[in-house]
Amino acid sequence: MLEVGNKGLSLGESRAHFSLWCILAAPLMAGNDVRNMSKEIRDILTNSEVIAIDQDPLGKQGYRFIENPGKEIWVKELSKGGWAVCVLNGGDNRMEMHLNWNNLPFLKGTFRVRDIWNNKDLGTTKEEFVGQIPSHNAILMRLAPAQ
Repeated sequence: MLEVGNKGLSLGESRAHFSLWCILAAPLMAGNDVRNMSKEIRDILTNSEVIAIDQDPLGKQGYRFIENPGKEIWVKELSKGGWAVCVLNGGDNRMEMHLNWNNLPFLKGTFRVRDIWNNKDLGTTKEEFVGQIPSHNAILMRLAPAQ
């Protein structure tokens, strides 16, 4: 059951928790009191782009691709040739992330990259991804084949 919205989790931790649940194609059962939640928590739990990753029709469960101290990269194959990529900062400090898409050998071709939580298109996998990830937070990206 999701802990998003319960005491003890920051907003960043709530986003990271929900992101990982969706990468894993887990059932999305809210474990908080939905009658009394903040707008920020409601925005996390009802984000249609994140839910679409969880409920992608291909039905594949994601997996951890890279595990380093304080940093993990989780991936999920999606329908229509897409991928979801979640970079988790489990460390206690802000992390500068450099991700060369060529290091993900399952990506064949060029993809458009979208940062889901920031509702922002980031270009394509031809360029290295560089971004800041706050402590105990995650970046969730959806990759769609470029036409």
